[in-house]
Amino acid sequence: METLYVVQGFHAAGGSVVADKPILHGMEQLARTRGEMLAEQLAGVLVYAQAADADRGEYSEPVIL
Repeated sequence: METLYVVQGFHAAGGSVVADKPILHGMEQLARTRGEMLAEQLAGVLVYAQAADADRGEYSEPVIL
């Protein structure tokens, strides 16, 4: 399994908060930096790590960074 680092942004739309397309990174520090940059522009940002074996469709529980 490999570890994926995901940056999930959220934007405001008509009184609701809507998820943007997630951004995948191979390195934790890049994901954290990208999340910090996006936090200045978006309604919210979530950065998390998740072990994944995409070939087998197996994913661990996400860990919020």
